[in-house]
Amino acid sequence: MNKLTGVTALSRRKDKKPQVESKAEAKITTVMTRRNVTTGTSPVPMRLTENDKAELNLWLDELQEMSGKNISSAKLVRGLIHMRDKINDKKLIEAIKDVS
Repeated sequence: MNKLTGVTALSRRKDKKPQVESKAEAKITTVMTRRNVTTGTSPVPMRLTENDKAELNLWLDELQEMSGKNISSAKLVRGLIHMRDKINDKKLIEAIKDVS
């Protein structure tokens, strides 16, 4: 068998890579990170009664109409977590006691 000859991806990268002579000439690049990556994490189960599920779906429908975007229950919970400093804790605790 003849040895294969040609250009490989590694050799093309080496050819295109500029040789940096000093650290002063090196450029800094930033890498964009993806937010809200939930793949790879275990799902959080939520136990709701049928009435609570219906109320949640009604709330999600209202939010979708107002925003014009698809909003899932996970997005709703993430939004609530994000605005937790603005929520009145005492009223929230009372509401939790009322539904328990």
